Amino acid sequence: MSPAKTDSPDPIQPDSSPPETIDTEAGRAALARFVVVLYQPQDLVNIALVVRAMKNMGLTRLRLVSPAIFNAYRITGIAHDTHEIVEAAELFDEFDEAVADVVRVVAMTARRRASRQAWSEPYEAAEQLVARSARGDIALVFGREDKGLPNEILDRCHEAVCIPTNPGHPSLNLGQAAMVVLYEVRRAVRRSFDLDERDLSGKLRDQAPPATAAELEEFFGVWEQAMSALGMFRGVQPTTKMRSYRRIFKRSDPDRRELRLMEATAWRIVHFATRIEARIRDQIAKEARKAGSSGPGGSGRSGNSAPEK
Repeated sequence: MSPAKTDSPDPIQPDSSPPETIDTEAGRAALARFVVVLYQPQDLVNIALVVRAMKNMGLTRLRLVSPAIFNAYRITGIAHDTHEIVEAAELFDEFDEAVADVVRVVAMTARRRASRQAWSEPYEAAEQLVARSARGDIALVFGREDKGLPNEILDRCHEAVCIPTNPGHPSLNLGQAAMVVLYEVRRAVRRSFDLDERDLSGKLRDQAPPATAAELEEFFGVWEQAMSALGMFRGVQPTTKMRSYRRIFKRSDPDRRELRLMEATAWRIVHFATRIEARIRDQIAKEARKAGSSGPGGSGRSGNSAPEK
């Protein structure tokens, strides 16, 4: 009777199934539901800084309401590699037109109004806005550099976001404010979805396994020799001072590569100190031989004897 077939993988054969791929489409779609709206921006450089922040944080939709100046060529010259955002930017004469198709309008302001308008800080606002974005697009509205958003525009917003700053100097540059808010939006999206991320783990050669207990003990043996050669244990018990060295190195938690580097350094100290001691002994011996050859009973002449006539 043949054994029944099962769907369980062969424990001996390696798993040939392809590695799991990370789906980042949902995360990109969530970011795409956020629209950055600049109300009457006055400076081309500030527009470029906002565009740069958008590219850094993965947002792509930009709308401008009555900008004082707009030059796509100059903007991309300041904010490099952002042509796809700038070329797709939409210009409007009226604010209501710029936000007509969104389901949530959020004002970015440095001042909290006396009226009971809902406001929050970027971190908590971003969490709620990402959840709301499932229902439709969200507009993040930034005001002009010198005056911010006027009351009639704030009245058209569902809520306000205030960045906590120094009360003595609360105003932020437009590009700075955009970067803070857009960073928090990206963080909130990351908590719910996968996103394409820059690999910050470092090169493989920089990732060494942790040092073992045996390797640490071997290192401490060499380190004790090195410190002894430097005279660090004069007048004290080596065990007492080595206990302090052990605490220092174990607190730093070195990996195997780092420990080998420190061990090589300790050996260099030992070898250098050995060579110095050998030179000193040779110098002392040379001076002793020189003193013996010129002293009493030596073969050299006395400096006070006069030549015979």
